[in-house]
Amino acid sequence: MFRRRFLTAMATVAALTAMPLHVVAQGSGPMTLLVGYSAGGSADYAARVVASELSKKLGRSVIVENATGGSGMIALQKLVNSKADGSTLYYGGHDTVAVPMLNKSVGIDWKEATLPVGRTALTSMSIAVPADSPYKTLGDLVAAAKESPESITYGTPGIGTAQHFVGEMISHRAGVKLLHAPYRGGAQVSNDILAGLLNSAVFTTSTALPFVKEGKVRVLAVTSAARSAALPDVPALTEIEGFNGLALPLWQGIFVKAGTDTAAAKEISDAIVASLGHADVKKRLADGGFVAAPMPMGEFTGFIEKEAEIYRQIVKDSAISIE
Repeated sequence: MFRRRFLTAMATVAALTAMPLHVVAQGSGPMTLLVGYSAGGSADYAARVVASELSKKLGRSVIVENATGGSGMIALQKLVNSKADGSTLYYGGHDTVAVPMLNKSVGIDWKEATLPVGRTALTSMSIAVPADSPYKTLGDLVAAAKESPESITYGTPGIGTAQHFVGEMISHRAGVKLLHAPYRGGAQVSNDILAGLLNSAVFTTSTALPFVKEGKVRVLAVTSAARSAALPDVPALTEIEGFNGLALPLWQGIFVKAGTDTAAAKEISDAIVASLGHADVKKRLADGGFVAAPMPMGEFTGFIEKEAEIYRQIVKDSAISIE
């Protein structure tokens, strides 16, 4: 009798241990993936591609929620206000780290408030000019800025965006002052560069691609360490004289709230990595101008720390701030 009870107890323990961790540690029902930008944008597109496969890997629906505003900080604040049970995820990137550096009123430190669980994708940014622009290379644009300081404009979706950081990084390295033209979204930047109202603009490469294909803009350089597969004839900044070693890719990843059970966070991390290994996910990301770039939680944290140092230096060199 004792032996039978013992074996029954052991079988129960084994069954519980074998249960998917998300049932034990995270409860049931749908999970939320917060995106700080509007539906239809590049971040939203990539988040939805990842969420679809992540749902399958975790066995729970992962529903994308667009919480727009504050340069992504509204979504981040919603994560901070959520329960640390792994049911709320946040799709972040450059803004998660950089915006609080620029705006002290945000009051959110990613290292204290979040737990990065997995990098998802990388894309480059593109320095573009109108198709009929006299500037054929980045060197031409820089030379014009040197000849006539603060006369060469570059448009971005706003102060403190990754695009703004690229413009300031180029200005500082080249020893010129490009005139920043901040907008309230990428659509307005696109409208004005196509209308010839801007000398140049910094786009995500995924945003620039349709305009390139339509012959409406010319991309002078991309900010990744190597050339973009989508624009193989365009040089990377690292190849251009005066910008050697300079790269600032746009990265994206998923975070949970700090304090989330480590085992549960690891399960989410493993599911992210597995999702990004799926051929269809890679293709769909590539169709949107992204490269699937999985990185598990510990490694992802180290990556962010290195990126943060680059952002901090750009902020120091350029004195960027958001009031």
